[in-house]
Amino acid sequence: MIPSTWQECRRPDDDTDDDELVGYLVPTGELFVPVTLIGTPLGEAQAQATAAALLQERGLMTLNGRWWCLLPVVVLGTDTDPHQSQSSWEWRSVFIVEASPQECRVRLEMPAEEERTSTVTLSVPVGELLRARQP
Repeated sequence: MIPSTWQECRRPDDDTDDDELVGYLVPTGELFVPVTLIGTPLGEAQAQATAAALLQERGLMTLNGRWWCLLPVVVLGTDTDPHQSQSSWEWRSVFIVEASPQECRVRLEMPAEEERTSTVTLSVPVGELLRARQP
């Protein structure tokens, strides 16, 4: 669940945009850290307007592409709990298929035949459970 101290950042509501949530501004003193919808930092602490502009420009786009999640060698169904990792698990490449203030759902980038319909749900903010770069 997104902490109550995080401020929503939305696209401006004008003729071309729809006031869509693009991330959050996390206050740190007088500055703000821009974070994505899943709670990953998008930049360093900065002025509020600069952090908001960064989120409006790149917040949603950042969620596209490959991410890395510590998962079992075989992921079946939807019951895998990434919060209960085992020593045999590996960092596997995934794509984000859904993000909300409560959870983030991912699917494997290169699933085996039996994993094709499997997804994994992570709590938001995802913390170290989901990484933009391969560990």
